[in-house]
Amino acid sequence: MKAVFTGLCLAAAFTLPAAAADKVCNGQVAIVRVSTLKAAGTRAGFDQAVADQIAWYRGHGLTDNRIVAADVIDLSSGKPAISATEIVTFHYDPPAATGRQPEPDDGYKAFVKEFRDNSDIATEKTVCLPK
Repeated sequence: MKAVFTGLCLAAAFTLPAAAADKVCNGQVAIVRVSTLKAAGTRAGFDQAVADQIAWYRGHGLTDNRIVAADVIDLSSGKPAISATEIVTFHYDPPAATGRQPEPDDGYKAFVKEFRDNSDIATEKTVCLPK
C-alpha cells in the first residue's frame, strides 16, 4: 500500500501543481523546481530524465512546452562555483497549466523513475512570468 501511495504522490508532483494556472496568469506560466542530486544520482542521469520528459510530451503531440535545466551558482564558500548537488529546472508552458496533461503511461513512469533515481525535488513553484 505504501508503494502505491508513494507512486501516486510522485505522479501528482508532475501533473497537479500548475492545474488551471493559465486562467490567473497574464503572462507565461512556468513550473520552477530546485532539485537536489541524490548521493548515487548523477547530473547526466538527471539531464537524461529531462530529455525523456520532453520526448514523452512530444510523443503525445504536445510541442508548446519546453524544459530548461540550469546550473545553480553556489556562493557559500565566498568564491562562486557551480553547485555539484543542485539544479534548477524551468518548465515553460507546462501542459498541466492548461488541462492538456496526458494520462500517465509507462513512458511517463519511466522518466519519473529517472528523476527519482537521480534527485529529489527540494522546492517547486508555479510562477507567472511577465510577457
